[in-house]
Amino acid sequence: MTQPQQFTPLSQIELNQELILTIKRNHLLALLHDPHGLNHYADHLVQAQSVLLNGVDPKLNQQLSQVISEIIQQLSHSKKYVGNRKFNALQKWLGIDVEYDAGQVKYVKDLDRLIHEANHLSQRLQIEIQKSQARLQQALGLREQMAAYVVAAEQFLLEYPQFSNQQPLDHFAERLSKKVYTLQTLQSSNDIAMQQMQLTQNLSFNLLDRFKEAQQVLIPAWRYYLKQSQDTHSSSTLQQLDQSRENLIQNLKKSLQK
Repeated sequence: MTQPQQFTPLSQIELNQELILTIKRNHLLALLHDPHGLNHYADHLVQAQSVLLNGVDPKLNQQLSQVISEIIQQLSHSKKYVGNRKFNALQKWLGIDVEYDAGQVKYVKDLDRLIHEANHLSQRLQIEIQKSQARLQQALGLREQMAAYVVAAEQFLLEYPQFSNQQPLDHFAERLSKKVYTLQTLQSSNDIAMQQMQLTQNLSFNLLDRFKEAQQVLIPAWRYYLKQSQDTHSSSTLQQLDQSRENLIQNLKKSLQK
């Protein structure tokens, strides 16, 4: 499974120097005359990131995995319901052959229902992955902006005494240093959340890829041999049906592996 991206430390991100200068002029310089404003420095980035850090809903993965498990279980019981079975006169008189045929119809119908449900969940999961990817890209863009605000503040800490008449007792440098540390800590926490988003996306992709392979190749093959076995009653077709069922079961089992 693909490992989550390792993010470049904020201090090592290549930044637009004009943006950093703008932050100093328009935001940090104003804080010298507005001490209370320091509490809200870069808050818009913190808030914007917080609403983006929702990954793929794990319930969707769980629901699709559960339905795939039910499909596997249903397929593993197929020999009880699918295949050629001969009935003697007494069994036919008792209607056992009719019951068997009805059981076949119900079995196939139940399996179709599960496959349809899995297909519906896979479509929902695909949409969720796309949304999660879009949110992650936005969060990464905001992370770069956060780096600019942190670097600008660190540079400003060194530069502002040259043009400020404020006394050391105003605690501005101490408060700004704490603010920078807080922003860096928050970003580290957000980075972990983004890596978790990536992991969840990777798990979802693996589940989807395996199911899509089953849906597009293995399930149609199994259906084909099922119809052939019902039409021709040949032993070779039954063997092909058994083999296609086993291939399908193994593929679906792989999709459930983390």
